[in-house]
Amino acid sequence: MPAADPSPSGPPRAGRAGRPADRKPERAGLLLVLVVLAVAAMLGLGTWQVQRLAWKTDLIEQRAASLAADPVALPVFGPAATPEELAEWSFRRVRMTGHFRHDKELYQAAKSLNGNSGYHILTPFERTDLPEGAAQTVLVSRGWVPLDHKDPTTRAAGQIPGEVTVTGVARVPRTTAWVVPDNRPSENFWFTIDPKVMGDFVGETLAPVYVEADATPIPGDLPKGGQTRSELPNDHLQYAITWYALAISLIVIYVVYRRRH
Repeated sequence: MPAADPSPSGPPRAGRAGRPADRKPERAGLLLVLVVLAVAAMLGLGTWQVQRLAWKTDLIEQRAASLAADPVALPVFGPAATPEELAEWSFRRVRMTGHFRHDKELYQAAKSLNGNSGYHILTPFERTDLPEGAAQTVLVSRGWVPLDHKDPTTRAAGQIPGEVTVTGVARVPRTTAWVVPDNRPSENFWFTIDPKVMGDFVGETLAPVYVEADATPIPGDLPKGGQTRSELPNDHLQYAITWYALAISLIVIYVVYRRRH
């Protein structure tokens, strides 16, 4: 009598959880989709950084040209001035004539260009160089003083009286700032410049832009002007190269993996 055939008949045995044992084609297809999506995302981010590089380079060139130009008269900005109109004057060299209101000084916590702790002296400046009937008070960041010279009596020579001409750089206040403490108006202690709040504090209507005084010498050499920080970081080329390199690396890893499997 012939021996029974021990091999089972019917469909192939199922793997775990009742699934077919061989799912390699499906897994390979899913892996390929994930790799394609990841590479596409990396290439997209790299291209975006190239576009940012072009934008940042143009901005740096514009800023450098503005800072190298001769100073021009700061215009009078009305309450309806748009952000676009104000931005056109950002980092432009300007001049204006008038007199300081030293009795209304404001103190902004700041470090000097050398990294020393101290204050920027912010003083309302009433202009006298405007057409008849026009008026404008502009906040001037006169420069930096060390901690022990916050009291104006310790730098009396620099409290220039009478009519003076100020030259400097027009700045548009930043509306947002990262990891910066809140201003403390009740203590006349400021971290960011806010013409509206500062104007209420000193009882003046301040222009929506302020001026950072240049390094023109003043009696007593305090405050120290010329504290404008105009440098802009431009790391977009490195970022673009990084994203493109990651995309290429992922492609190479995938090809090697497929050849081994």
